[in-house]
Amino acid sequence: MSDTIARVMRNRHILILCLIGLVSLLIRALIHYDFERSALLYVGIPFVIAIALLFIERPKQASNWKRRYINLVLLSLIIMLGSSVVLFEGFVCVVMFMPIYFGIVLLMFLFEALRRFFHHRQYGRYAADLLSLVILLSAFEGVVEQLSFEREYSVAVEQVIAADIAQIKKQLTRPIELNKSRHPLLALFPMPYAIEAGTLNAGDVHRLNFRYHRWFVTNTHEGSMALEISEVQDYYIRTQFIEDSSYISSYIQLHGTEIRLQPLGDGHTKVSLTIHYKRILDPVWYFGPLQQFVIGETAQFLLDHVITPQHSGDLS
Repeated sequence: MSDTIARVMRNRHILILCLIGLVSLLIRALIHYDFERSALLYVGIPFVIAIALLFIERPKQASNWKRRYINLVLLSLIIMLGSSVVLFEGFVCVVMFMPIYFGIVLLMFLFEALRRFFHHRQYGRYAADLLSLVILLSAFEGVVEQLSFEREYSVAVEQVIAADIAQIKKQLTRPIELNKSRHPLLALFPMPYAIEAGTLNAGDVHRLNFRYHRWFVTNTHEGSMALEISEVQDYYIRTQFIEDSSYISSYIQLHGTEIRLQPLGDGHTKVSLTIHYKRILDPVWYFGPLQQFVIGETAQFLLDHVITPQHSGDLS
């Protein structure tokens, strides 16, 4: 009996290693054919992994469904981390991928459970099959333009501060200090290690240099952003990104920013900051809200610590 169990375990380990290799090859193929930003990667790959694991981790007669689901999650984690190492993926990619990855695994586990529950009920089985079909079809979002959704976004934040417009513009010409506390999700992304900033005149170009250690201390990516001051008026400042070779460009395409200043009298000014960007990752139902939240937190951070750090108040 012990020999049989050992043989089964060895076979499962071999299958898991083969699955890691297969997933790595599939991802490499998607990258080669420029599909790495489509839902084929972020939905299709987890779908394939979940289907394969549901066959590898077959339910036993008296098995506990909680134990089986935990085993499924652990095996999924092993495959994700294993393929990430093979493909030299960074920790930010892994963390961003985890929620949707394990969400698909959970949905496929529920799909199988519903099929077994409705084994003798035809309409129930059809409903379970529909869940699987919806997931499969959603994996093709972004493969062609016709299967894509809105990609252009703008996120705005505003705040009333105890400072006049001259003070705010003077603040924008000072050296930028970004070593501040950030939202935990933002803290995953390294800030620029050097900023080359000039004046606040139209046509001036500011450069932000980034260094991203994909594996915390090694596998380093160097890049930079070039931000042009496009327009400067009394109550309005517009910038645009004219170059982006940073690691951020793999996730999002930043267009530029707008700062609007509205004098309120009594030495107070309403400051609004808008960031324009393009979503380049699919599916929209995951990366749309996620990137809107991240950009919103980034805009608030810039408003608090770059545009008006010395004059922020409790006024609203």
